[in-house]
Amino acid sequence: MPSRIVSTALAAVAAGTGLVALAAAPASAAGGISPASTAITATSTNVKFSGTLSGLPFSVTCASSTIKFVTPASGYGPVNLNPGTPGNPSFTGCKDNFGGTATITPSGVWTLSATGGASPTVTLTIPVAGVKFTTSTLPSCVVTAAPTAPAPITGPYSNTAHSMSVSATVPFSSSGCGAVSPTGTVSGTYVTSPAVTIT
Repeated sequence: MPSRIVSTALAAVAAGTGLVALAAAPASAAGGISPASTAITATSTNVKFSGTLSGLPFSVTCASSTIKFVTPASGYGPVNLNPGTPGNPSFTGCKDNFGGTATITPSGVWTLSATGGASPTVTLTIPVAGVKFTTSTLPSCVVTAAPTAPAPITGPYSNTAHSMSVSATVPFSSSGCGAVSPTGTVSGTYVTSPAVTIT
């Protein structure tokens, strides 16, 4: 009988220890964009839009582009690019590949979202007809990106460089110019400030 009592007591201690260990184990941290609820400015010096116009390669490259947003309180978004802020995103110092001066005009509310894990990504979504291009090379020509539906631009995010490299094929339409390719590419690398981390 004493040995049975001792065995029962030891089993109870072991069970109790297990319960204590379970209770002490830290909960896994939820992923998301950090810092949370923070105003961020992301800047690029290599944004490029490219396609074909009347069968010729045509591209616009900008010396500077910025996007501004506030990170979500938790999770991965999406968040709007500062709704109501004129020129957000902004594109300045833009030239076409023929040497002409290009103007890129955004409209609507662009959004940004992310995915976490070992290889985080960022998606910047252009709203319907969310950007128009004009250039001094062809003054009457207007090219519109995402003319009929939102266009997501997705790329990897580096937690080391705190940068997002976006690249995607986007639908194009045109007016007042020759035939434009039905799709083109948009690419660029944006560095965040303050530095953003995605987990």
